[in-house]
Amino acid sequence: MPLLTASAWSALPLQAVLLDLDGTLINTLDEFDAALAAMSQHLSLPRIARSVIAQTIGKGSEHLVRTVLTQLLQQAQRPHDAAAVEALFEPAMAAYFAGYEAAGMDHVKVYAGVVQGLGILRSKGYPMGVVTNKPERLAKPLLQATGLADFTEFLIAGDTYAKKKPDPFPLLQGCARLHASPQHTLMVGDSANDAAAARAAQCPVAILRYGFNHGLPVETIDADGYFDSIEDIANALGAAQPATAQPLN
Repeated sequence: MPLLTASAWSALPLQAVLLDLDGTLINTLDEFDAALAAMSQHLSLPRIARSVIAQTIGKGSEHLVRTVLTQLLQQAQRPHDAAAVEALFEPAMAAYFAGYEAAGMDHVKVYAGVVQGLGILRSKGYPMGVVTNKPERLAKPLLQATGLADFTEFLIAGDTYAKKKPDPFPLLQGCARLHASPQHTLMVGDSANDAAAARAAQCPVAILRYGFNHGLPVETIDADGYFDSIEDIANALGAAQPATAQPLN
């Protein structure tokens, strides 16, 4: 699909904006690193490389822990088949959550241009919501501690519904909460996961170049445009169009 031109972005009849969290609003690589280090220590396993973490982020904590646990068991020359991983999964998740929460907000980094961009979007009349695959117990404190919760109407986390991105269901629920049609709701993310969910929901999608796209170049993502910051996205858009209530599916 051809990328939208600058004039096309400014002319989009958008009503609302949905935002990813990790790799889009906040650089949480340090938090993931600390949580997985705590998990590894608890299970007497080696520490996973940060490059592996960056390539695995984006599909939810359960996927991250299972993937890393498999690699660490293999690295330690221990059984790493599905049964071996599942036998350790519950204690691994408990240690992961404990490590994440123990890390606190000391290493939280809001990306450059996020606060400015959200402020511009709000001034242009866009209601906004966050749709992430991160569990609510981890996502909500991040939004509150950084002040980003003040810009958004709601948080749809990875455990809010049974389905998560790349399934379109959370995005469709977000559109309904914003009283906007999917075709007029922009999804802003950093990965192919975000784009796949947006395409399936029939939302236009803008991808940020600085995120965690599973270790792949962002230009491989099927998106309507690539941007260096949320501020750039906000400046590219015109004023929000009036939203109309949509029924929940």
